[in-house]
Amino acid sequence: MSVELNLTAKNIYEKEFKKSRAKGYSEDDVNDYLDLIIEDYMKIDKLLTRIKELEIENQNLKIKIDALKNTVKEEKPVQVTNLDILKRLSKLELAVFGPGNKDSDIY
Repeated sequence: MSVELNLTAKNIYEKEFKKSRAKGYSEDDVNDYLDLIIEDYMKIDKLLTRIKELEIENQNLKIKIDALKNTVKEEKPVQVTNLDILKRLSKLELAVFGPGNKDSDIY
């Protein structure tokens, strides 16, 4: 989101108003300059509001991410396949009957 402001701090600081014939500055000149300042403040206000909205959205998304991470961790069941069972049985046979058992060579 790119916003181009009409004025910079340097512009405001260096602004010189034309003197009118009467005492003081030209009212039209001052009003035009103030209108530019008001436009910039309105743009900045909109930007700040949008930033606040995005910060809230960011926090909500972080909360959702954490919740999803926890859900994924909780939903991971231990998957035991037939091959895992056969390997465990083979190890059990070796432990119970020893390595000399002729049926232990099948797996």
